Amino acid sequence: MPYKIMMNLIQNGLRSKDDLLNMADVYYAAGRLAEEQYMELVAEIGKKDN
Repeated sequence: MPYKIMMNLIQNGLRSKDDLLNMADVYYAAGRLAEEQYMELVAEIGKKDN
């Protein structure tokens, strides 16, 4: 579920890169994301303009 939430937040563009990275870090540290999911989210966040 956190993976889907993060993907939606990335796609809607209402959050900054820093906010998204912090959120992904927290989910990953809490064990809510697998390493593969975390890496994919970080890559998607890196593609953002802001």
